[in-house]
Amino acid sequence: MNNERKSLPSMKSLVVFESVFRLGSMTAAAQEHGTTQPVVSQRIRALEEDVGCALFDRSGGRLSPTGQGRFLYEEISSALSKINTSLDKLRDDSLDIAPSVSIAANFGFAHLWLLPRLGQLQQRFPRYRFDVTPADSDSCLEMLEADISIRFGEFVGSRPNEMLLAPELVFPVCSPEFAERNNLNGLIDALALDRAPVLHMDKNNPRWLDWTRWCLLAGLPQAQAGTGFKFNNYPLLLSSAIRGDGLALGWSCLVQDAISEGRLIALQPRVERSDHGYILTTRHRNSCTIQPVIDWLCQELSSASTG
Repeated sequence: MNNERKSLPSMKSLVVFESVFRLGSMTAAAQEHGTTQPVVSQRIRALEEDVGCALFDRSGGRLSPTGQGRFLYEEISSALSKINTSLDKLRDDSLDIAPSVSIAANFGFAHLWLLPRLGQLQQRFPRYRFDVTPADSDSCLEMLEADISIRFGEFVGSRPNEMLLAPELVFPVCSPEFAERNNLNGLIDALALDRAPVLHMDKNNPRWLDWTRWCLLAGLPQAQAGTGFKFNNYPLLLSSAIRGDGLALGWSCLVQDAISEGRLIALQPRVERSDHGYILTTRHRNSCTIQPVIDWLCQELSSASTG
């Protein structure tokens, strides 16, 4: 047992290594830990000597992790995060401080799925304090610094601390009155798309399906771009569809509530892209504070998709 204990690297070296890997800079890691760059460099060197291999490639004036460095980061990052949050929880409990969790999400998801469920979230975690921020940009500070961030895009599957929260499933939706007025029932065909006004987003974002690409995947002619209205905000577009202004593309998890409440009806065909959807990222994988919230989000989205 004593030999095993002696073989463990310094905890300070592991913590500094995690910061250098995550921030991509020894100087930034030094600033984060309130020390100097030479001290950080010395601890990385000591860790490399301890494990017997280089963890960073320093050639060419740039610092980049080696394969061994990536392996070590993936193995220890969640453990260090769990240690930190466990200690924070003990400190908060001793001071009777409520845990605080920040959630940043793309605008549509925040307004159409998350905000209507904040009451349920608070009821499930009555001691928690939640800070919820709708975010238009994946690179904004709120998304980067949140305990939990939820964005839409292509799911690569190889990034640490990332999971596909809700795969993309897209189908036409409209109000019951609009469907009756335009004789829409069940399956949308080329004739329906030709005569019924459709609602468009005016932003050309390759991550999202627009009517042109949805029609292509659904095997239908392109929807008439000149009919209907354009919006720069998906919740506004959906509100217009609920009012009966036209056909809209509905992302399953975003329109499920309106469908269940009878404000919208779902039409066919459905287009699914299993490699796209809402992606959850956290800096605190397996945290005793954050992980239960992630589990709740997964459970709620799973129940909605199968309900």
